[in-house]
Amino acid sequence: MRSGRYSHFKAGIALGTGAVLASILCVQCVRTYWYTDAVLVPQQAQREAERQAVAIGTAARSAGVTDPRALGPVIEHAMESGSDRILWMRVLDTDGALFAQVGKPGKPAEVPSDWRERLETHDSVISLVDTSAGKAFVTMLPFRMPRPSRPPETESRQAGGRPPGNRRPAALMIELAIPIKAVTGAFDGLRRNLIVGLVGAIALLISVAVIGLRTPQYLRGKYLESELLLAKRVQRDLQPQPHSLSADVIFAAAAIAADHVGGDFYDIFEAAPGTTAIVLGDVSGKGVSAALLVSVLQGAIRSSTSSRHESACGRINRMLCELTARARFATLFWGLYDAESGTLRYVNAGHAAPILIRHGQNRIERLDQGGPVLGLLPSARYSAGSVKIEGPDTLILYSDGVNEAANENEEEFGEDRVKEMISHAEGAAPAELCDRIMSQVDAFASAGPAPDDRTLMVVRFQRFGGARTRREPGLVAVKAVA
Repeated sequence: MRSGRYSHFKAGIALGTGAVLASILCVQCVRTYWYTDAVLVPQQAQREAERQAVAIGTAARSAGVTDPRALGPVIEHAMESGSDRILWMRVLDTDGALFAQVGKPGKPAEVPSDWRERLETHDSVISLVDTSAGKAFVTMLPFRMPRPSRPPETESRQAGGRPPGNRRPAALMIELAIPIKAVTGAFDGLRRNLIVGLVGAIALLISVAVIGLRTPQYLRGKYLESELLLAKRVQRDLQPQPHSLSADVIFAAAAIAADHVGGDFYDIFEAAPGTTAIVLGDVSGKGVSAALLVSVLQGAIRSSTSSRHESACGRINRMLCELTARARFATLFWGLYDAESGTLRYVNAGHAAPILIRHGQNRIERLDQGGPVLGLLPSARYSAGSVKIEGPDTLILYSDGVNEAANENEEEFGEDRVKEMISHAEGAAPAELCDRIMSQVDAFASAGPAPDDRTLMVVRFQRFGGARTRREPGLVAVKAVA
């Protein structure tokens, strides 16, 4: 529980950090976009107007124009050379008197009353207006005309100052209209990057929100995954261990689960002194639900008495019919081997018939006596079969995931292939035979996860009718593969 709270805390910190960073990026993109439109673009228009004003002043000096009324050809030439950057321009004085004009102004000239004060404080006189050609920046800049050459006779009058009655001429200014599209092009790349950044920030915010909504389910899934891994270890630990086996048999087993936990199970244990239980079952389906039913069956088998286990199969069948849905059933092979008498009594409840290999006789027997599968028919009856073990015979048990393993052509491995491999493995140790069969099944089946659980168990009888064979070391093997 503490680990779960810690995981939620870490996820909350990560999501909160992501949300804060995305929000900062979003706000920063919006602010920069606004600053570009509100400050950088007007500044660019102001610089363009100043450049044009300087160019006109230079052209006037080159042409020797000293009268503002004669500036018409000069500003017409400037207009022609920069027609895409200027809508109109006009030269006037601070009293509003017009001296020269080119283009079609959108409105009469209006000189701000504080124009001179704004110039002294370096505050630009620029405004955004609507024109017939679209929005444009209109700015008014001071304009200096070249001074005319002073006649010699006028120089003698400097001592007395200006003639009385002459007033100082008003200052000149030039008004230019710069279309907004002429200056915004310089910021297209910046705007595009800001839009991409804003979209990315919004996408990040949405992603954080979605992840935040899905995080509880994700953490719950991780918790369930850890629980499944724990269940897998528990299921593996429940498999028979070599040191707990009877000296009357040796065995090897392999199990491949189609999911974290499997619906196949096998067990081999000493049910009573001198009696060894051999069990292999297959619950319908796979995964957690099948594994839960496996634990019920395994517990019921372990707790049953060794005598008349056919009656125990009947009780287990009725229990499954009462407690589980009809879609849930199980096949089971349950054998009891009495080493003193050399007898194997078994019940096969709808399971694939195990194969008994007679030692030295090149002969096999199928153990198929018993009854229907468990969990479908409440009134089903089960009978026990019996075979005599007269030598170091070998018993092969497998689930349907082995013989029904299919290749790319949907062809099944089949029981015949199992029999053929057994016939060519006379005298092979259980571990060797088990590995050989499972390797062939894996090579035959199509690539990818197994569609069904695969379980194989090879049992060799060591004592039969009071006689005991020499126990070969290293023949007990248990292999479980997820």
